[in-house]
Amino acid sequence: MKTKLFPFLSSSAFALCAAIMLVPHTQAEDKKDRLTGADEKFVKQEAAAGMATVKIAEFGVKKTERADIKAFSETLVTDHTAANAELAKLAASKNVELSTVIDPKHAETYQKLEKHSGTDFDKEYLATLVKGHEKCVSNFEEASKDSSDGDLKAWAGKMLPALKAHLEKAKELAAK
Repeated sequence: MKTKLFPFLSSSAFALCAAIMLVPHTQAEDKKDRLTGADEKFVKQEAAAGMATVKIAEFGVKKTERADIKAFSETLVTDHTAANAELAKLAASKNVELSTVIDPKHAETYQKLEKHSGTDFDKEYLATLVKGHEKCVSNFEEASKDSSDGDLKAWAGKMLPALKAHLEKAKELAAK
């Protein structure tokens, strides 16, 4: 009986030791794939803003009467749709769940724009784009410098040139 019990105990002890040794490694990987609170807030905030930008730009395509604003709006839809997809992929890799519902403050902006038409719409629409892109550029500059996650920092830095170009184009169109 003792001879049968000894191999069982030694293999059980070996399995227990192996499991104990793997736990810190697993926890380290879990932490590596998780974002800090500030980084997660940035991801969720910019995912919501990106989704709203696409909806507002799609509305701009339909409602503006100016060809230059329509073309810019189409660029925004294309660029922000691609950026949103990249951010969703990054968020998934970092175990961050993103909302698929338009944020109420962005929905309110959309509803305000619906009340305008003609040149008044163009003015309000471009002002909305300028304000939104100013905030976005600021947030992305901060994330590209201060994010504690290398992947997020790199992505934010990669997006900055396009966001700055959008901001400049929106300002240029608003000045006409």
